[in-house]
Amino acid sequence: MDRDKLIHRGVALAVACTLIAGTIVLAANADSSMERARKQRKLVVHKITQLHELRHDGRIRHNQKIKTLTTRIQKVRKGSAEVSLEAGRTRSDGRSHYLRNQRLKARQRLKGFLRFVERRTERLRFQRHQLSDWIETYGIFQHCPVRGPVTYNDGFGYWIPKRPGVPAHTHMGIDMMAATGTPIVATFNGVAVASPNRLGGLAVKVYGALGYTYNAHLSAYGKLGKVRSGDVVGYVGSTGDAGGPHDHFEWHPGNGSAVDPYVYLNAVC
Repeated sequence: MDRDKLIHRGVALAVACTLIAGTIVLAANADSSMERARKQRKLVVHKITQLHELRHDGRIRHNQKIKTLTTRIQKVRKGSAEVSLEAGRTRSDGRSHYLRNQRLKARQRLKGFLRFVERRTERLRFQRHQLSDWIETYGIFQHCPVRGPVTYNDGFGYWIPKRPGVPAHTHMGIDMMAATGTPIVATFNGVAVASPNRLGGLAVKVYGALGYTYNAHLSAYGKLGKVRSGDVVGYVGSTGDAGGPHDHFEWHPGNGSAVDPYVYLNAVC
């Protein structure tokens, strides 16, 4: 019997280790994929900015060329009117014709240049849109939980020792530091439910299609019930076990245990 128990415990331990390892690998892949997507989007935005500068400089350069040719054409025409000999007038007309052709080509080059820049910009904007859609979908959240100036670090998983009135526990969220009264918003469409408790003080949960978020230490509630992404569901405070005003934010995928939301927050905050 003891042997059977040992075998069962060994199997359970092996399964647990496998699940933990798998979770770590998935988390690492998620961090890596999200970071690559964010860097790629930043690069695309930089390229769009460069194209805007190129278009500005190129337009000035081409227009200056056209303006110079126009001035030369006007001078040739003026000189031609003053020439009395037929041979001289023919040469002036030939020169004027040549310059007009050069101006026409310059205008065509300008149009072609602008079309090239516009097509390239459209492709980059499409890439930026695709990357943003992927980040928002993959990252779950469409909005930063705190609407306003905020700072935060990855404090998920820290061990908090026991102290008077507070049991020892693991920190299962991210503390987002902001001024009292700063709006806290729903990060996705769902249903907001007030969830006050001793440690979290005034708190709200927002249940969505993929799980729920938990915001604690509110100074006051906002909209409850059915909410859309971006609706204000509360305000930053320091109720409950809080050393100062902040939003304790948790993400519970599948309505289960909390997971570290740091990489997802970085995509929208």
